[in-house]
Amino acid sequence: MGKIEGRERVARRARAGQFFLAVVLLATLVQAQSPASKSLPKPPATRTDNVTEVLHGVEVTDPYRWLEDQDAAETRTWIAAQNAYTDSVLSGLSAVASLKQRLLPLIKTDFMGTPVERGGRFFFSKRLADQEQSILYVRKGLKGNDEVLIDPNPMSADHTTSVQLAEVSDDGKMIIYRVRRGGEDETTLQAFDVDSRKDLPDSFPRARYSSISLTPDKSGLYYTKQTKEGPRVYYHRMGSDPASDKEIFGAGLGVEMIVGSSLSLEGRYILFTVAYGSAADRTELYFQDLAKKGPLVTLVKDVPARFSGGRIVGDRLFLQTNWKAPKNCILRVDLKHPAQENWREVIPESDAVLQGYNLVGGKLVATYSKDAMSRARIFEPDGKLVREVSLPGIGSIGGFSGRWGSKTAFYSYNSFVVPTTIYRYDMARGSQEVWSQLKVPVDAAKIEVKQVWYTSKDGTRVPMFVVYPKAMKFDGSSPALLTGYGGFNVTQSPGF
Repeated sequence: MGKIEGRERVARRARAGQFFLAVVLLATLVQAQSPASKSLPKPPATRTDNVTEVLHGVEVTDPYRWLEDQDAAETRTWIAAQNAYTDSVLSGLSAVASLKQRLLPLIKTDFMGTPVERGGRFFFSKRLADQEQSILYVRKGLKGNDEVLIDPNPMSADHTTSVQLAEVSDDGKMIIYRVRRGGEDETTLQAFDVDSRKDLPDSFPRARYSSISLTPDKSGLYYTKQTKEGPRVYYHRMGSDPASDKEIFGAGLGVEMIVGSSLSLEGRYILFTVAYGSAADRTELYFQDLAKKGPLVTLVKDVPARFSGGRIVGDRLFLQTNWKAPKNCILRVDLKHPAQENWREVIPESDAVLQGYNLVGGKLVATYSKDAMSRARIFEPDGKLVREVSLPGIGSIGGFSGRWGSKTAFYSYNSFVVPTTIYRYDMARGSQEVWSQLKVPVDAAKIEVKQVWYTSKDGTRVPMFVVYPKAMKFDGSSPALLTGYGGFNVTQSPGF
């Protein structure tokens, strides 16, 4: 259920981005209102300890290692001093009050996540503008009322405890949700009965969990947990003590590895993915026929490429890979004949970068990035193009979610002038309608967006977006906030 977890990460990044923009604007104000003749007071001194290590043969010195202990008395004293210094500088700026008055309505807005449909029920997170944390809801049918499932706001006095949807059963009667305290990576997992609105006995202790999959009959749960030795995949029989869960994969893998698992739609096969670090320039894949209690079969072992997004329908495995395709392609593997010579390329590499795909409504929905803008195309399982998805304009989409047997998909969209909007897409007809949209006090009609191109030092043409009031004159007199990024294969696409 990586997609469910991924949507929550996107939401957290969006809120972090809003905070970052506010900080940048405040810093700009400090510079604008502090002439060179009037120097600012020096910030509190920061002690250095210069811890030196040899990492991959390179000597690296870290002068601020002591700050990693966030609970240490010295660290807390340092944070308090830095906050006090920041407050003393900002309190003297006349524009802070007006900036705060404008920013707060933009930051304090409602939020609604992309829904997950199971058994005619729609599960999603929603946070109102005056709430600190998102609440898990369920809606019975498209026109039903939004009913609260899990509200984390009363769980902690300082409202730093959050909940996220981790997995939903096929019939929509059971969910697994995670509880995160203070923003830490470790969470607890809890099974929940949707009809009775009560927690089930299955409660998992604090750890780093991922790849959470319920069996179709809800009798068991597969999950990955990070241990001191490394990531391990476990099987949990529902109703039993998690302390007795059986380790089924990962023995011998170190902490530098990333391991995931996923069940096929019918629960017959389980796929294990082993990534060599977050860069994932090498991947291993294994699968097992659970119905026949078959042996563990090696699918990919020594191929110098990245394989991800493994999804199984029937005996067919679909994979996204950069093997012989730098911009990615999609392969289909017959699990009854999994040898490499039997692999088939169903969606070839194109001039756009394939960012991801999903299986919805008996089709493959692929999302691309071209010139820093999103595209989406729908294909038959054999690779035949069905149609290009008509997007609302120049913007970014958050990927399509849905089920193989469902005719409905959902995707999120936003641009520089359009706040996050969730669309319900009809896979058969290609029609779409708004499921929800953020209400933000911005008049998009007054804002212009255009894409321009510049040539970098090595001759590469680089796209750039210019966002400005329509009435603005390009005479060099208007201030500009210029941002850019260039690392970790991360694209800066249009975002509200």
